[in-house]
Amino acid sequence: MLGVIGSLIITAIIAYLWGSLPAGYWMGKLLRGRDFDIRAYGSHKTGATNVHRTLGTVPAVVVFLLDISKGVGPALLATHVALFQGDGWGILVAGLCSLLGHCFPIFIGFKGGRGVLTGAGGILVISPFTFLISAITAFSTIGISRYVSLGSLVGCVTAIVCGMLFYILGLANPTIFVHITLGQMLYLVVVPALVILFHADNIGRLVHGTERKIERKKTGEGQRKPLYNPLKTVIRRLHLPG
Repeated sequence: MLGVIGSLIITAIIAYLWGSLPAGYWMGKLLRGRDFDIRAYGSHKTGATNVHRTLGTVPAVVVFLLDISKGVGPALLATHVALFQGDGWGILVAGLCSLLGHCFPIFIGFKGGRGVLTGAGGILVISPFTFLISAITAFSTIGISRYVSLGSLVGCVTAIVCGMLFYILGLANPTIFVHITLGQMLYLVVVPALVILFHADNIGRLVHGTERKIERKKTGEGQRKPLYNPLKTVIRRLHLPG
């Protein structure tokens, strides 16, 4: 028998290596070539937001799913596989290490993303209701303000509040459907708090009004986007009059 310490060590190693898989970095290599490093563009991070700004929507969706899976996978192992449960503390260790793996990936020089989606993946496994509420507040904030970073921060604060509230409710009524364990509550508090800490530069830019917003497509004030005319395009390319 490995014991609790041995279980937690194995969980930490697997979760960190899993979290270190740099989906956004690899996506850039796949689409732009081996010399391309997405960390040289935009926010200099490997997360889905920078992938969207740099490579487009479809690559961003793929990276979004891969990054969130890096939180889901270790959390599922720590929840349902006895070897990784660590007497109830495996979920906290798995969440912390997968987050640290994403933000400081060993495979690409310890420079990765901010951990929003990887942290959210663990929340989805631990408390789907917390995930839902946090997603609603996050995307609502993004939709209103057009600041992805602000939405992420609001979602993190929501998760922290829900984690503490649901734990207290569970102590009062262990049969309530939102009941969570102490280890799960600590995950819902510590991991989002770290994500907020990793947004320190974004917070500074938000305070000073220099944070970048989601850009809206513009076709000119009071103008309609012209309809695509394939015949005219062919004429132009053939240098024909008309």
